[in-house]
Amino acid sequence: MTLYSRRFLLMYGAAVGCFVLLVLQTQIVFQLLRTGYENRIIYHSDRIFVPAVDRIDSTNVKVNMSKVSLKDFRDGGQTGNVLIDEYGRNDPRIAGEMGRGVALTDEQNDEVTKIVNKFRVNILVSDMVPLNRIVPDSRLPGCANVTYNISSLPSVSTIIPFYDEWPSLILRTVYSIINRTPRSLLQEIILVDDNSTLAEVKVPLDKYIRDHFPKGLVRMIRMPERKGLSTARMVGANEAKGDVLVFFDSHMEVNIGWLLPLLAAISNDSKVVAMSHLDYIKWDTFEYHFDRHWMVKYGWDWSLRFFETYFRPDEVGQKETDARPGTTMVGSAFAIDKKFFQKLGGYDTQMSIWGGENLEMTWRVTLCGGRLVHLPCSKIGHVARVQPYDFPGGRSKLELYNWKRAVTVWMGNYSRFVFKQHPDMKDIEVGDLSDRPNLRARLHCKDFGWYMKNIWRELSVYDDEDVVLWGQVANEASEKCLDNNDYLFQARERLYLKPCMNTNLQHQGFSLTKKGRLRTTLQCVVATGHEPASKVVLEDCLTGSQDTWLYDGVSVSGVSYESSIVLQLVFVGITRHMAFHLVHEPSNLCLEVTTVSPILRPCEDKKGVQKWIFLPISLP
Repeated sequence: MTLYSRRFLLMYGAAVGCFVLLVLQTQIVFQLLRTGYENRIIYHSDRIFVPAVDRIDSTNVKVNMSKVSLKDFRDGGQTGNVLIDEYGRNDPRIAGEMGRGVALTDEQNDEVTKIVNKFRVNILVSDMVPLNRIVPDSRLPGCANVTYNISSLPSVSTIIPFYDEWPSLILRTVYSIINRTPRSLLQEIILVDDNSTLAEVKVPLDKYIRDHFPKGLVRMIRMPERKGLSTARMVGANEAKGDVLVFFDSHMEVNIGWLLPLLAAISNDSKVVAMSHLDYIKWDTFEYHFDRHWMVKYGWDWSLRFFETYFRPDEVGQKETDARPGTTMVGSAFAIDKKFFQKLGGYDTQMSIWGGENLEMTWRVTLCGGRLVHLPCSKIGHVARVQPYDFPGGRSKLELYNWKRAVTVWMGNYSRFVFKQHPDMKDIEVGDLSDRPNLRARLHCKDFGWYMKNIWRELSVYDDEDVVLWGQVANEASEKCLDNNDYLFQARERLYLKPCMNTNLQHQGFSLTKKGRLRTTLQCVVATGHEPASKVVLEDCLTGSQDTWLYDGVSVSGVSYESSIVLQLVFVGITRHMAFHLVHEPSNLCLEVTTVSPILRPCEDKKGVQKWIFLPISLP
């Protein structure tokens, strides 16, 4: 046979193959159209993403997924589900593949506006994005070179509670876990429905799980009434068979190699709570967004607001990939040894619906023998969105209820700062807490002061033992107070002057320590230079400039807290002899008010714009 003949036969064969494939695709589309609207949201018509049970081949035979055993799955056998068996051979041209965002037409965007008002996420795009899409490897470059002894690692049960979550979001979460987790380690995925009202996650989702996954790999638990996140997670944990529990939200996509760093950390220390780093999936386009070198830890302030912040240099190991200490748990992506979780008593199931459970578990773990760690090589995508579901009685009231349960049990006298921020919390009844003291005693838990001094050092305790004066720092001439403008982060930021408000501890609470540091909630007051007219700003107390201040030219270490009470009088009627200079010790210049912001100027005794007084802030 000549070379040209062989080429002709190859081209002919390819053409015939393409024609057969086209016919099969057409049959699939017709079959899917016949399934009706109910299944449209779950099944996809492209050949790569149609589940095997809906794929029509020449024999018209469907795979019986119930006959695919978990053992066969864990041994690497075929499941009959093309979304699993053919994962990795995805067509990169499909909308949403490789983590790309999806653009819609103007007509589709009109429909999206109505959808987003209900679900707070673009479910139209979610239904377009392949359930088993590949996402870009967002890990640090060194992570690919870290090796693990998989055979020595414990098994894992992944627990995913949900309430009225859209099916394609749930299923994409499930497929990402199955396709990017070593099969030998994946004991099960447990979905816990917190009594959803959405019909699409009832019978259709049960049928999909039954038809598309090996029996027992994905389990559904239906709660008879809505109880909330803490109870739903506990129901899943009590049913779990794995050695390690992983708790997820129902709108996530795990990244490459996500599990091994978590399990390795727990294998080395069973009292570790191992946390992944969250990438962000955009709620409107489903673009998988990440910054490879951006690593965050989590913090909270006295209003119990949860926020992202930076790691200090002393918290970063010799290598970028080393584990880093945590201060606050993220609620949606962490792993914990099952026995340690049970020893701690699990979640507080008296908490209602949502909110506060991550803080309560943070304090319990860290005060009762455990520790939190961030694993830079464990990356998980999370759809960032506003909570879509309703909160019986109102979200604010439920959060205050949950927070008060946690604060009452763990904070001790530090709770007065929280109650100052949330005065309505005082009168909220939180139910039975009688078992909590016994739990603390059984676990030999430390007091909350230990946590503040050793774990969350960034947050100021305004009247701590090393504090000489604290309160609002009011200027005599302007009758305004220093204000941090609710700034949360470490980088330098402007220091403000605003009307004095005794109710605003978070913004206007300042302390002068025995070492001369002028602190506010999460920063210290520093100068940008040592020359006249240098700006005075806020900066992180632990990693920033270590500027010190003298009050009226006398070292604050020589002023007792008791004698300072004389200075802390009601603001109305302040006289000049009651207010004093705040002297920047490195420059010997004074803090002065301007129309823009505070600056340093040479000290002048009769200048009211340089005179300050610490006004008392009343605490509950």
